[in-house]
Parts: sequence; C-alpha cells; structure tokens
Amino acid sequence: MRPSRRRVLALVLGLVALLLAGCATVPGSSDVTVLRRVGDPAEPSAPPGPARGAGPLEIVRGWILASGATAERHSAARAFLSPATAGSWDDGASPTVVSDRVDTTFVSGSGQSPDAAVRVRADKLGTLRPDGAFVADPGTVDVTVRLSQDNGVWRIADLPPGTIVRRTDLRANTRPVRIWFLAAVGGAPVGETRYLATSPARSVASRVLDELLSGPSEDLRGAALSALPPGAMLRSAVGTSPDGVTTVDLTRIGPVDALDEGRRTEIAQQIVLTLAGVGIDRVAPSVDGEPLVAGRTELGVADVLAALPPLVRERRDLPSDSASSPAATPPAVVVTGGRVLTVPENPTAASSGGPDLVTGVDDARSASLSPDGRDVAVVGNGPDGMRLWVGRSGAAATPSPVAGRFVGRPSWTPDGNEVWTVVDGRPVRAARAGSVLTPVALDTATLAGYGPPTTLRLSPDGTKVALVADGRVLVATVVRDTGGGARLGPVRVLRPGPVGEALAGVLDVTWSQTDRLVAVGTALGRPVQIASVDGLELDSPTTTNLTPPVTAVAAAPERPTLVVDQGGLWSLPASGGDVWSSVPGGSNSSVPAYPG
Repeated sequence: MRPSRRRVLALVLGLVALLLAGCATVPGSSDVTVLRRVGDPAEPSAPPGPARGAGPLEIVRGWILASGATAERHSAARAFLSPATAGSWDDGASPTVVSDRVDTTFVSGSGQSPDAAVRVRADKLGTLRPDGAFVADPGTVDVTVRLSQDNGVWRIADLPPGTIVRRTDLRANTRPVRIWFLAAVGGAPVGETRYLATSPARSVASRVLDELLSGPSEDLRGAALSALPPGAMLRSAVGTSPDGVTTVDLTRIGPVDALDEGRRTEIAQQIVLTLAGVGIDRVAPSVDGEPLVAGRTELGVADVLAALPPLVRERRDLPSDSASSPAATPPAVVVTGGRVLTVPENPTAASSGGPDLVTGVDDARSASLSPDGRDVAVVGNGPDGMRLWVGRSGAAATPSPVAGRFVGRPSWTPDGNEVWTVVDGRPVRAARAGSVLTPVALDTATLAGYGPPTTLRLSPDGTKVALVADGRVLVATVVRDTGGGARLGPVRVLRPGPVGEALAGVLDVTWSQTDRLVAVGTALGRPVQIASVDGLELDSPTTTNLTPPVTAVAAAPERPTLVVDQGGLWSLPASGGDVWSSVPGGSNSSVPAYPG
C-alpha cells in the first residue's frame, strides 16, 4: 500500500526541520578563520533569520551579518528581504568586503510606516572575485537600502546588487587555501591565496580544483603561469578510492600521450600541492581515465617534493611531507656594532657571539645570508658612503660596484643567484657569479610617483617585492623574461585607509610567509603590524616591553620574530606570546635578518 501524498510531504518537511534544527550558529564577532579537512561535517550554518518585531535598522544589520553565509544562494540573507525582492535580488556580483564597523542610520525623514530608508556606511577593503581571490580596493561603501512594512513586519524591498560582507564574517565562512602555479621563468612552485567557502564541505576538493583550473589571478600576471591548458576541466567529481586515495580525472587537455613528461609532471605537481592544502595527501591524477604520469597511478606530497631542486623543496611555504624530518635552516644574522653575527635558534638563551660571519668589512650596517646559508651579502660603511659586499659565510667578502650614499639591507632571490637592494632611493638588482656581484637591468618605471623607497625585501618565492616609501608599504610583482630581464609590475599600496585600518608610519618591512608581511614603525599603539599580502588581513601582536619607534624587523616561517626598538633587540616566539623578550647583545642600532 502506497503512502498518501500528504503523508510523504509531512515526512519530508519533518526531515528538513530536523536538519535545520541541527545547525549551529556562527558568532558574528569571531576573529578565527576555521580550517577544516575535506569531509569534516562541522560546517558553519546560516545565521538566524529576522527576529520577531525587528525594526528597519535591525533588519538591515541582520542582512549584512547573514551575507557572509553563501549556502543555497545566500538563503540566510534572503530571509531579510520581501518575497518579491528575494526572488529578484542579484547576489552573484563580487562581494564587497568591508571592515567590521558598519554604520546603519535612517535617511533623514525616514523610519515611519509603511516605508523606510536606511543608509549603510563602512570602510571598504576590496572585493572577492568569483575565483576566490581577494582584490584590494580601499574606499567607502555608502548605499541606501529601502524597506517596506507588511502586516507589521519589516523587510528589505530594494537594495543594490551583490553582498556587503564584514571581514569577520568572511573569515568565519571561508578558509584561505593556497592554489599552486608555476613561476613563469624557472617553473618553481608559486602559491596564491584564495578564499574558499567552507560549505558544503563535501565539495571542497572539487571547488579548490576549479580554482586551480581558473589559472593565476591578475596579481600574478607575468610572474606565474599554469601547466594546465585553457579549457581544461574536471571530467567528473573528485572521488575517493576504496583505499583512501583521492581520484582526480581531467578532460579537455588532449591525449595524455601528447603531453611531454615535463608538462605532465608540472600538472601533477600543481594538483598535488593544491589538494595538500585541504588535507589530501594521496592523489590519483588522470586524463580521460588514463594516468597523468606514466607508471604512477598515485602521487603524494613527498613524491612532488622529491622531484624539485633541493633549494626549492626546502622552502617553508610549500606543503610539508609529514613523514619526513624538517630540513635544518640557516640562522638569522644581526649586524650590531659594525659586526655581522649569528642569532641563536633561541634568541633569548644566549647572546649573539662567535666570530664575524665576514671579514674585510670594517663597519657593517646590514647583512643577509643566502637562502642556503652558504653566502652572505653585507652593506658596509666607508669614507665614500656605503657599498654592498658578498662572500662565503665565515670568509673574506669582496666589494661590489653597488654603492651610494645609502644602501639598504640586501635581499636574495630564492635560488641565491641575485641580490637586490635599494641604493639612494632606487631598487637595484645585482647578479652573482661566485664572489662577484654585477649590477643588471631592472625596470622600475611603475614606481614613479610613489616616493623613493628605503627598504626592499623579496618574497620567499621571489615573485613579489615589498618596499617602504614615505612610510607606506608598496607591493609589486616581479616579472621576468627568458632573456634574463626583470621588471616590476603594477605597484599597489598595501592597506591604505583611515587610522586604525591602514599601514602608516612604516620604517621597515619583511616577509614572515610568502603571503604575509610584518611591518614596523611609528604607528601609535601599533608599532608592529602583520598584514596579508592581498590587503585583507591586518593584525597587531602584543607591544608589551617595546619602546617605539620600532626601526627594524626580521621574520620567517616558524621562526621567532625579531625587532629593534629604542631599548635594543627583542624576540617574540613563532607561536606568539604576551611579551617581547630581550635578546642579549643587541642594541637600538642593530639590524636583524633571516636568510633570503
């Protein structure tokens, strides 16, 4: 006997009610980005709908708070709209990301039944592109939302296209994922952060691969490319084999045997490294059902890392192979009292000491070890100004033609073949051959109008450069050509804006990770600030024990952060902490640096 339609409908509605009741509310004030592995059932659920008797201001605020939840075409946000508006609202436009403070006020003369108009104002940080890349575009959001009342219930009747999402809500409903491409010259892995919606968790792997297939963003134009040809797509949803291997079958690539071995290896590298960021460590990549890499039906992070050059595979920004021991990393150095010394792994346990890392430089002002720790570049002061020297660590250094009234702290490319610095307000690039440095061309035309830079630091992957000019942090892509030339791409001011939301008064900057910078300076109450390279995040660690201004900084993945203030050299553990600890032997003129 078949159940009646009414009984089936009741059962379905009951099941839906149970599912909705099991959802948990995501706090709107959370400052934590929750990272989940693929398949983790704990997903952020939609915020609660409109409260009974809510007025126009509460309705508009509720719509903004719910706009971060993307599930079911922003069903949580649509609950604050009238039925007609909910059906016609275009939520597909790129979300506008704003600071956590959003002001909602009645438009003059509004607020009375049956209609109302609410003005929404907030500091704009940028937009989130469809591929998940955040594009900084600082400004002001100032829009009017109109509401109507029906039977005593207020709902939004007219609003602009797209969503307005607070940074906190974006954090709570997305996870940052690294999508891996290839350096345009040399082919080393290049990662780019995308923000992936955490719901539904079951499709995270497929969605992260969709973003890989979309290619590098405009921010990496000229610096990175993808081995995946245009038009490539998933042939089927990402699956899991009985033995726990994630299966990825591609199509529209062409016959797999038409791809040379190097190209197939590069595609596999991009897939494996990208999926490692969402907790997948075993992948079976294929093209139209055929193994992507001949003779290898399964690949893991260890396989990909083993195929990379030694200096590349040891980069700390790459996904790690949990089964292997971390490679030893060269120490930080500090220039103090004209000497170049190493900093102990635990900076506060003992004073910097031992012999100078170089000889022949009488009055060192700054220095940096090469990424492998074998060589050291030193800026020395002399009667005619400053000069850049280079040599083996622990041996005599050789002077280079790079000289001027002021030479900034040197920065190495990841392969150790070039040293970059600032000479009298202009970036300079020098190629190394043994102990000889030779200046080579660097096109910096895009820096015109930003003021002369005083600090330059190359990112750990070598695709970007951060500079300090007029108290601001500038970021530009490093574009290389196959003939050995290099130029700076379009320049972007990192985190301009109002006080409290901007990077200002900066004296020094460095990379703590490939996608994260630490800036120090004179900002009141915020002499040390940590910013994501895309400009979305800006945080300040503790300032306890520091005496501003803070004049120099050194940082690296999983290493203590070192800063210099009016009291000397200080250290903060990589895990964070409540206070900065003094590093014995430092002074207020010290200049620290990690390799690179």
